[in-house]
Amino acid sequence: MPAKILDGKAVAKRIKEKLALEFAALRTRGKAAKLVSFAVGVDDGTTSYRKSQKKQAEALGVDYAMVDLPAEAPKDAVVAKLHELNTDNSVTGIILQLPVPKHLNGEELARMIAPAKNIEGIDEVNLGAIVMKRYLNVPCTARAAVELAVESGIDTNGANAVVIGRSTIVGKPAALLLLDRNCTVTLCHSRSRDLPAIARQADILVTAIGTKAGMVTGDWIKPGAVVVDVGIIDVGEGKIRGDVDFDSASQIAGFITPVPGGVGPVTTQMLYQNLLDAAKKA
Repeated sequence: MPAKILDGKAVAKRIKEKLALEFAALRTRGKAAKLVSFAVGVDDGTTSYRKSQKKQAEALGVDYAMVDLPAEAPKDAVVAKLHELNTDNSVTGIILQLPVPKHLNGEELARMIAPAKNIEGIDEVNLGAIVMKRYLNVPCTARAAVELAVESGIDTNGANAVVIGRSTIVGKPAALLLLDRNCTVTLCHSRSRDLPAIARQADILVTAIGTKAGMVTGDWIKPGAVVVDVGIIDVGEGKIRGDVDFDSASQIAGFITPVPGGVGPVTTQMLYQNLLDAAKKA
């Protein structure tokens, strides 16, 4: 029997509706949330992404502002602007648009965002908070992957969870979030031995590899497993695929996310969930 589809678009729609109500309730208490998109140099990709961000913010009743510096701006000017945003009490959350010009280091700049306002959650303080089970801003894609796994209805208590990929953006935080849901977690990477055999032990399999489309085939899957595919791989002609070979895996798994239409839409909502949480604490 083919796997049931974990429809990210449907889950995202439900989360968005709930967020809209909560942001509205905040406004009635006189607390407005403001999201700032900060960019050094603006290209077509940034412009397109921002249109999507702005549309989402407006739908939720969130103030959205764009702060730009020219591509040739020196590092000290960029750092000064970040400091200004960090200390501006009207700003709830900050997104640094990547990539940045070559004379700058995007990872270094992201770490300069105040942890309370770094709603993408990719910094030492926010990541460390997960270890302490004192969540601040949880990395959005990792949070989305776990939300979708839970959406399947699986009992996570004692479930074997395997995460393939150890990035700080997805793999490591996803493993910690699953651990906090009482899963027994195995975190794998490119040097793990006999990766298919490890994957076959998983009641919940989260793939965050992103190197080869369809790498994880049906013979890697435990019958009835929940499979969450975080991979986004450009296969040309405007098409993307995930880490998982959907056709073969969906014949074995119990639940599976599609690519596109799985983790991606939920990730966007997790960004605004972090913003809401930050606004409540402000």
